[in-house]
Amino acid sequence: MSNIKLTRLTFVGKDVPAASINFGPNLNVIYGASDTGKSYIVEAIDFMLGRKSLKAIPQAEDYQTILLSLVLPDQTALTLERSITGGQFYARYGDFAAVPDSRPDFNLAAAHGAGTAKKESLSGFLLRHIGLDGRQVRKNQRNETVPLSFRNLCFLSIVDETKMQSTTPPALSGQYTTSTAELSILKLLLQGEDDSDIAQESGTYERRKIARGKAEVLEVVINDLKETLRLAAGPVELTEQLMRLNASIEENTTAIDSILERRTAVASQYSAVVGRSSSYQARLEEVGELLARFSVLRAKYDSDLQRLEMVREAGSLLGFFRPGVCVFCGAPVEHQAAENHSAEEVTAFGESVLAEIQKTTLLREDLVSTISDLQIQEQRLRTDIDSFVVEINRLRRQTAELDDELQPQRVAIQEFLGVRTDVEAKLATYAQIERLEALQATVMPVEQDDPPRPPGVSDRVLAEFSSSIKTILDRWSVPVSGAVRYSKTYNDLLVDDQPRSSRGKGMRAILHASFTVGLAQYCFDRALAHPGFVVLDSPLTTYRQPDPEVGEAPSEAEFASVADAFYRYLDIQFDGQSIIVENTDPPSNLSDDAHLLHFTKRSDAGRYGFFPDRSA
Repeated sequence: MSNIKLTRLTFVGKDVPAASINFGPNLNVIYGASDTGKSYIVEAIDFMLGRKSLKAIPQAEDYQTILLSLVLPDQTALTLERSITGGQFYARYGDFAAVPDSRPDFNLAAAHGAGTAKKESLSGFLLRHIGLDGRQVRKNQRNETVPLSFRNLCFLSIVDETKMQSTTPPALSGQYTTSTAELSILKLLLQGEDDSDIAQESGTYERRKIARGKAEVLEVVINDLKETLRLAAGPVELTEQLMRLNASIEENTTAIDSILERRTAVASQYSAVVGRSSSYQARLEEVGELLARFSVLRAKYDSDLQRLEMVREAGSLLGFFRPGVCVFCGAPVEHQAAENHSAEEVTAFGESVLAEIQKTTLLREDLVSTISDLQIQEQRLRTDIDSFVVEINRLRRQTAELDDELQPQRVAIQEFLGVRTDVEAKLATYAQIERLEALQATVMPVEQDDPPRPPGVSDRVLAEFSSSIKTILDRWSVPVSGAVRYSKTYNDLLVDDQPRSSRGKGMRAILHASFTVGLAQYCFDRALAHPGFVVLDSPLTTYRQPDPEVGEAPSEAEFASVADAFYRYLDIQFDGQSIIVENTDPPSNLSDDAHLLHFTKRSDAGRYGFFPDRSA
């Protein structure tokens, strides 16, 4: 048989102990306490066989690399290395429990079809080793095909707990767009026939299908557009309404333009008056400043005149200003030589004082005249500014009145514009419907027979497959009294004429497990290609639990009988490798070839879990 065997899964990180688990070639049972990483092992195996990403859990956060060791069908040992964050694979021949220092023997692309002449994809590599490389499967009703991916086979051989209990048929993912390809993959495994020989008609039929698709799309669009116009008036009424709206909008626009013109004129006047008022206010401030300065200067002149008058009176009383003997040195007039007497020593000093008084008096009179002119100017400026304030207030009121007159016009025109937009949109929709109906008439295809649909799994093969599953259920002691058959109508197992989906979650899990194991054994018995292993997460746990909507749970004795028969079959009679993840203990009478691993979640007894306990 061209089967692959998984031998070891290892997580490697820096400064942390490696987390590793070995797998035997036959039955492997990983059991024990919850939350010890059992289901995470299933996810990690799936991830190392091409799944895009791996769920992050706290226990794995310090690990960077995952290693999956396996044995190829030609008995060659191979170890795949991949970052825990995803990406490409590094492959080395041999079985490694740690990342070696040597360079990898070759690299493999993670995505199917992403390989090149120098780097093959993991999917292509594994398919080539089990003899399924280059196979094609039909993906839709148009008989288009896509290359088979190893991920398609993992879907049928690795079953997590959620999928195990799901009401979705085991062979399907539940997505309508992929159901055709999934059923073709089931046919490939059961009959060894892919869809490479399907004649995909890309000529008349394809063009007719495309045209029909276009017509159907157009029909949907047209109906949607018509639904939006269900309560609307007809095109004629809408056209007349649009003409009335345009006339009303034109009338309101003219009124608004008139009001805006008047408002612009008032705004211009307001700006001019405010400008003049500002200039007058500035001049008033200048005049006020000059009056303040001139008042100080007039006070200075008054003070100077008072001092000069006092000097003149004192000089007259003391005789300083009379001609004769000098009052300073006693010299007679004839001896008062100019070179010996300063101006202050001569009797002409009085004339100087009088001249100064006259000059200061003239300056003061000019100043008083200037102050009087400025005071008159100040009064006029104040009067003008007051009139400007009155005018500004008047213009403001006029602007407000124009705004009040403009507001209803604006509201009315906005309403008219909104209604016009709606009417134009409806008219545009009518025009669009007319164009689409004309286009639909041109692309509508002439009805012809559909292309021949390739046959699915033959009834004979399905009967043999159903018989194999019934045999497995009997060997597992599952209480099935009636027939077991695979229904093409449901694409699911019918047990006692009831679809698997109508059963409780415990029975759904057992039936899913029987489908997965039965499919593998069917392929082994007939030398058909299969990955060679099955990985089942919790096939028995929910079977033991009550399921009120479908009746009582099995008794302890009944459950023990099923569990014992289940494990004994996989241990002795199943020809492939099986990895079972369960909470309950396996029976004690398994063969020495069975590989059992018990996770205790205790640091002092047995193995704590997949990841070492680092809580201490």
